[in-house]
Amino acid sequence: METKKDPGVDGAGAAVPAFALSDLRPHLRARNERLCRSLCMSTYLGDYFGILRVLCRVLGRYKMYVDPNDHGLSPHLILDGFWEMATTEAVAQLIEPGMVAGDVGANLGYFTLLMADLAGPDGKVFAFEPNPQMAFRLERSAKLSGLAERIEVCEVVLCAENDLVVSFLMPTDEPKNAYARPFDGEELTGSVLMQGQRLDSRPEWRNIEFLKIDAEGSEQWIWNGMDGLLDGGRLRTIVIEVRLSRYPEGIGFLRQILDHGFSMARIDDVDGIVPLLLDEACNLPSDEDVMLVFRR
Repeated sequence: METKKDPGVDGAGAAVPAFALSDLRPHLRARNERLCRSLCMSTYLGDYFGILRVLCRVLGRYKMYVDPNDHGLSPHLILDGFWEMATTEAVAQLIEPGMVAGDVGANLGYFTLLMADLAGPDGKVFAFEPNPQMAFRLERSAKLSGLAERIEVCEVVLCAENDLVVSFLMPTDEPKNAYARPFDGEELTGSVLMQGQRLDSRPEWRNIEFLKIDAEGSEQWIWNGMDGLLDGGRLRTIVIEVRLSRYPEGIGFLRQILDHGFSMARIDDVDGIVPLLLDEACNLPSDEDVMLVFRR
């Protein structure tokens, strides 16, 4: 295995292994997190046409532009070089070379870059990110990390109806918490009006085999606009963040997914991907985010 000099790990400059993506597994998590921190570097690049940027090294592999005004995701990438390691491990386990993947709510592109790397030169990742500043940073991170040929950034809001006018709210201090809602005639402070699109509205999107959705409560809305992906049979794996209290009937939403032939699991912070029955899902905390995996 490749080695790197890392004085920060053992204090003596001894050679330590630089982890490969295949090593992203729960039993190696402590080592991997330690290595990510030791390999993490960042530098402030200032203002570029009104967009502030910090450049940092992530997962010891990727160069990413992040947002210094962001108080949620960016500090973890700047100081630790990783984000939500249990989900990172799950994505590494589930993506296969040559896959077509979709990252809904891509934000700065942490999971987008990982997916593109895992999918390889024959794979493809559609990164759906409506926030123009996040999309700008993501595109440039992809180029800088040598993955631009595998990534297409789609600056659209996904919903259940094509051309539906939606209100997209973008918190400046935590852009990862951006969310979309149907426009009801009242413009919210910090929001912009956009035309929504269904996920199955473009032929190339209907080829998605692996889909990650993190949309701050819009997950069921997006689900209702992706019949073409489900009926076509190519979509085999979904990683989705849910908070059951956000939906009119949380367990009903999970049943709606299972009815398409999927099995269900959750991403456990200790054990990784573990099976989850619908009856067990009733005991999930309704007001907390839970990462679920559906496979068929």
